[in-house]
Amino acid sequence: MNLNDDAKALAELERAVASGNPEMIARTAMFHAWPLYTMHSERLRRAVESLPSRVLERYPVLRAVHPMTAVLARTSRPFKPLIDPDQARAMSPDELDALTMVQMIAFRLSGDVAAALIYARRLEDRLRHVRVESRERTDGPLWYFHYQIGTTLFAAGDSARALLEFATARQLGRMSKQPYAERMALGRTALAHAMRGSLEQAAAALTELEGHPPVGEAHRASAQSTEHTARALIAVERMSPDAEDLIATLQPYDSVEVTWPFALLARTRALLALQRPADALEAVRLADESHPPQHGAFASDVILSSSIHALAGTGDSRGAWRLIDEAPRRGRLTRLAAVRLALHECRLDFAAQELTRLASEPALGPGTQAEAALLRAWLDVARTGELDNRNAIRIGHHAMNGNSRRALAMVPRQLIDQVRVHLAADVRDRFDAVTAGLPFFELAARPTLTPGELRVLNALPSAPTTAAIAATFHVSPNTVKTQLKALYRKLGCSTREDAIRIAVQHHLLTSDPGEPYAPAAGEVGGRLDARAH
Repeated sequence: MNLNDDAKALAELERAVASGNPEMIARTAMFHAWPLYTMHSERLRRAVESLPSRVLERYPVLRAVHPMTAVLARTSRPFKPLIDPDQARAMSPDELDALTMVQMIAFRLSGDVAAALIYARRLEDRLRHVRVESRERTDGPLWYFHYQIGTTLFAAGDSARALLEFATARQLGRMSKQPYAERMALGRTALAHAMRGSLEQAAAALTELEGHPPVGEAHRASAQSTEHTARALIAVERMSPDAEDLIATLQPYDSVEVTWPFALLARTRALLALQRPADALEAVRLADESHPPQHGAFASDVILSSSIHALAGTGDSRGAWRLIDEAPRRGRLTRLAAVRLALHECRLDFAAQELTRLASEPALGPGTQAEAALLRAWLDVARTGELDNRNAIRIGHHAMNGNSRRALAMVPRQLIDQVRVHLAADVRDRFDAVTAGLPFFELAARPTLTPGELRVLNALPSAPTTAAIAATFHVSPNTVKTQLKALYRKLGCSTREDAIRIAVQHHLLTSDPGEPYAPAAGEVGGRLDARAH
């Protein structure tokens, strides 16, 4: 297999194309695949476009280059190339490396990231245990193998391991004859750090890559989408003034680039921070409908968590809970979204359980840790009305660098006030500067009802009239009317339907209408409820 003579590769491809023989074109393109792909990608694509399907079926590496493959893979024709074992045994080690990488990319492109991970491990095993001379050459594709393995791990949500692969790709790319190899690895490194919440490292990688040559034609769109998405995520997390402009540079919802879930995350986080949940929900729907189901992918976590946040923001908490209950697996973002919804609706035991499960997961990024710390502090305030000194200082520390402004904007003002009380004067001034202008919401006090009012409230779902309630409790209808009037005043409503709805939100209903309400474990009578005005 030719690795480095791109002039010879192009000349031989042109001769094969001039012959008009599809088999000769395919064999020539396959033999010179690496230099053609890296240096003459447009000419390679045109040659591949001319090949009939029956030929392309025998050359899955070339099918991956066909411009229609990516589009069809996310719509009507998944690209999942399998090969006969006898045919595989006839391949050279170089060809098997390339085939395994293409299979990994193909399954990832078709939405089956779980299967793509299998091929990623297979390629890793080949790199470790099968010696291939071309991998020891600086003009070979070894850097690209590690780059694509890292991308697959990243697409599966394993950003920590992905960073190791990107670091290897970068080191190899520094020695590569592809001048843009290091820039590509730096771009993915920046995006992975931005996703994890390591915003300083992400910004440093973006600054460094600017000193490298522009990316070649074959990878230009992918590299640009990676760099733009990293910048947008940083701006959204910091709630920078240029966040809206950077969001405008992102790829469209139906992009076939592997970075589309991260672009969707930047978009929805920006919209939710701007209190536009309906627009965020529409963004999620457009992206979700434009791609195949994402088996084992980080994209599923983005879609589910963003949908929960957006539905809750539009007032459809029932729909949000349905998504949580029906989720076969809750990713980290989904757990955070579920905890936030539970805190809003005073399901404190559920919130505590999810935070405990989240804390047990390995390799949490700084962003997840900071957001989880905020939610734990919110939980403490919801339970006791107070925040201890240690947690307050921890929240202040997370806030001080300005990297958690989006997460801070989504907690109640009472929590921010509790944090301020515990901070030293000079630290408090810095904390105030970081949190200035953030749209905090206020917690509403939970209504305190008398035993008689609670008894009447719990009878509302089953007793259709005031007389029926009076008969149930052997009191006069006027007594029930007095209690209903007081009940409606305290709940801030005027109808029994609204009273029942608010009671459900505050968990005031019991299974037995004659049983007075008693706070559940972990609840405090009269505690604060996270219902935004």
